Amino acid sequence: MTRGRFLTMVLLSVLLLGACTKRPAGAGSTGNPSTPPVTSSPSFLPPLPTEIAKAGPGQPPVIWVGGTLTVVTENRIVVQEAMGTSVPLRRLGKGATAFYRANLVEWGRLPAVPRIGTGEQVCVEAALDGPNLLALRVFLGATCGPSR
Repeated sequence: MTRGRFLTMVLLSVLLLGACTKRPAGAGSTGNPSTPPVTSSPSFLPPLPTEIAKAGPGQPPVIWVGGTLTVVTENRIVVQEAMGTSVPLRRLGKGATAFYRANLVEWGRLPAVPRIGTGEQVCVEAALDGPNLLALRVFLGATCGPSR
């Protein structure tokens, strides 16, 4: 192999490694857990609320999962990421998992028992508790992505 070809292979490897994100095994997180997501929808949604739960000592880390909502039940939701991975999340009891939908100006919390359909883009704030993802806030019609 020539030196030029070798350097090209090394450069491509570095670029591919840089494109990958580190995430907990099975977490299905999108992006960096410490980076708040922003909406990237062409419909000009307001930005997602910036108050993000900071994990303190002994608390589970907060991550973001984005994709298409494929399952909604009383106890769980499933989000299919762009790469095809299905990410199951547990819903917290008594309406503690909050669902939000945007109007032209802000994100409004939906009633405790909303009728939520599937097939919609979502960005979910979740706590990683051992092997479980616990859905905290679900932003309907939004996509997750890195801050710009």
